[in-house]
Amino acid sequence: MDINKKINELIVGEQYSLSAKEKEKEMFPILLEQLKNQTKNKIMDSFYKKLKPLNEIKSLLDVPPIPVSLFKENDLSLVSEEELVRTLTSSGTTSQIKSKIPIDKTTSFRQSKALANILKNHIGKKRKPMLIIDTEEVNNPKNNKISARGVAIRGIAQFGKDVTYILDGEESLILNQKKLEEFAEKYKNQEIIIFGFTYIVWTKFHNELKKLKKKFNLKAELIHSGGWKKLESQKVSKEVFGKEIGETLGISPTSVYDMYGMVEQVGVVFIDCEKGNKHMPNFAEVIIRNPLTMNESEIGETGLIEILSVLPSSYPGQALITEDIGLLAGVDDCECGRKGKYFRFVSRVEKSEIRGCGDTFMEGKNDTIIF
Repeated sequence: MDINKKINELIVGEQYSLSAKEKEKEMFPILLEQLKNQTKNKIMDSFYKKLKPLNEIKSLLDVPPIPVSLFKENDLSLVSEEELVRTLTSSGTTSQIKSKIPIDKTTSFRQSKALANILKNHIGKKRKPMLIIDTEEVNNPKNNKISARGVAIRGIAQFGKDVTYILDGEESLILNQKKLEEFAEKYKNQEIIIFGFTYIVWTKFHNELKKLKKKFNLKAELIHSGGWKKLESQKVSKEVFGKEIGETLGISPTSVYDMYGMVEQVGVVFIDCEKGNKHMPNFAEVIIRNPLTMNESEIGETGLIEILSVLPSSYPGQALITEDIGLLAGVDDCECGRKGKYFRFVSRVEKSEIRGCGDTFMEGKNDTIIF
């Protein structure tokens, strides 16, 4: 089996076209070969010997997931340093070690292509004027060590034209009202895309415009990602966020899309469909696991979110268990027409050290935001 060819076919094909059973059939043999390659890393070799020998793995559910925290404590690279093109980092505070995700050319190419096909399915193939609610400094192309915040912006920005950043200051993030109003006036009769991180969109954009009593009437779709923990503590639910941001921009709450993803699985992101569900692309799968038994949760039940992906070649990202709680909403029957499993994000695990995207914003000088 030519693994690279099979992976490429899953990436470039029409996304969300495989049923859960079809995806299992396509992904499992690829994943099994990738797991064999992981064993050349001593830590991963020991991991499988202790938890599940490879010859006992008979399905995607059998694959023992790696906790994302393992990337904070160990070097899990599967390639030499000379083969790396960049290292991605997750959040890190004074009491938290950053995850380091090594990326080689193969992984980088797959991730870029995969992200492109996911976004095309949701926002269309046509490039539209794009407004980024962030600072341009976060997406510095000269930086080979880039945060997930920068990676997400870089990935989204490739689908826009006349990409405009409207926050100034790498740390302070102050709204540039003039640039915002010029952009809004220039494209008042055109469809546009707006992207930002949830907590930043709310605190540095929405709240500032609210103080100014400023509203717009745009033809826009807003994609936002991460940072729910602090907003929930401020009694800002997903519904409240969509309604108020919609009123500020002059758009329907149904044009405000929540995106879920993580630095350990760049290229695999989950954007709300028209029915508010998050779907799995053809090259990835989700398993919602009961945190007590680690068995798969039933439809309608919650558990830890595990993401499986065939994209990584430079690190063991094939099966990762997150520190997030999700609800398995259904399989193959979403009214939006996309096939496969679909889920909803519920919350972060209650743990003092866990920080999400906007949750780390400005809590420490050297913090990095994840999505």
